[in-house]
Amino acid sequence: MKTNFVTSPIASRLFFIGFGFFACSSAYAVCLTTPDFTFTLAQAAERLSQCNRDILLVRNAVVAAEADLRTADRGQNPTLTVGTAYVNPQSGIGSGSLFQKQVDWQTRIDQLVERGNKQGLRAAAAENMLRASQWNAADALRQQQLALANAWIDLWSAQERVKVLADLQTLYQRTQEAAQKRLRAGDIAANDLVKIEVDTQRAESDLQQVKTERTRAQYALAALLALEAHATEIQASDHWNLLENSAQTAKIALESAGRPDLQASRAQLESARATRSLALSQRTRDVNIGVQFEHYPRPAGIGNSISVSFSVPLFVQHANEGEVARAEADYTSALLSLKKIGEQASSDQSRLEAERQATASRASRLKNQLLPLVEKIAANADLAYKRGSTGVFDLLDSLKQLRQIQLDSVAAQADYEKADAASRAAALNITPGQDSIFSTAYKINLND
Repeated sequence: MKTNFVTSPIASRLFFIGFGFFACSSAYAVCLTTPDFTFTLAQAAERLSQCNRDILLVRNAVVAAEADLRTADRGQNPTLTVGTAYVNPQSGIGSGSLFQKQVDWQTRIDQLVERGNKQGLRAAAAENMLRASQWNAADALRQQQLALANAWIDLWSAQERVKVLADLQTLYQRTQEAAQKRLRAGDIAANDLVKIEVDTQRAESDLQQVKTERTRAQYALAALLALEAHATEIQASDHWNLLENSAQTAKIALESAGRPDLQASRAQLESARATRSLALSQRTRDVNIGVQFEHYPRPAGIGNSISVSFSVPLFVQHANEGEVARAEADYTSALLSLKKIGEQASSDQSRLEAERQATASRASRLKNQLLPLVEKIAANADLAYKRGSTGVFDLLDSLKQLRQIQLDSVAAQADYEKADAASRAAALNITPGQDSIFSTAYKINLND
């Protein structure tokens, strides 16, 4: 059955997709403005969806798929042929008006009539490829959101480590000043002061190293947000938004899972199924119908005449066996790909949730149990040293221990946050509003 493209549901979807493309173009104009470079996570996520170049590319692929659907969902154009025949170069074409000339005028229209629902199958294959491209765009958004999470956490972690090392450097400097006073008073040896100065210089070196890592994280985040020219101005104003229960731990039937890559694979399978049916339909012969009007005036001709013809292909050399075999192989590949992606998605979800729980336990232990202890030890050691009741080596050991645990705590928190982001990105189902970052990728809505 021929589809009325103007009033079909497909056309309605294409209108909104086209509207989404122009909305995307308008959104990209926002990317050309200069923003405030101290981002919140929500602001960074919004700019990612509007300005990330990889996302813009896959959105353009959706527009290309929409054009393919418009191409597929239409019949064959007729062919008009106009010509002359039986012109004698010796006797000429005779006298009289144009239609009295002794020339055989022919006007012919040929129309290919497709049989076997070829047009409907082409449209079905193209429509499913459009759905696949939409879900591929959503999956690209999901992947870029995960990349944003990692870059954001790296930047926040680097900023926190800069603060830790800056505080420790200040503490070393105060200890060094106290040691200088005690040296002048004759309470400590000069070698003790040298050891403190060495640790102070080492803290300054560590601080510069972390600042370099912060710059690296700024450039990674800037590449995702299309802000490379302002990379060093970017600051993360809040930390990653952890969720108490990030992933769906219950078993979910893969047939009902809503992860974008699974949805795209299902749509590709349906497209391959329609393409296979289309290849099989090639065995149904199409008919080419021709209607010809001929004007050949007397006495040479018989006046006006009409002729009708039709032609069909003869399956003598082949019967499209190659096309059918290729379509069958593509369908099998799509089926195997869906199964592979589904099993891998289920495995990833279980594995990443286990990693999230393990990193959460370690981060909590460092932050809530070990860190308060070493902070207390370091404070007592600093006070005892200033009062002269302990040696410089005890003080330095406590400061080194404090610095290491503080940095370990920041690193453990970053590992936990990255595991949380990875677990949320790998979830098989996310209900709208459940996840402020990843839920936008679990529905086809390219205008968000």
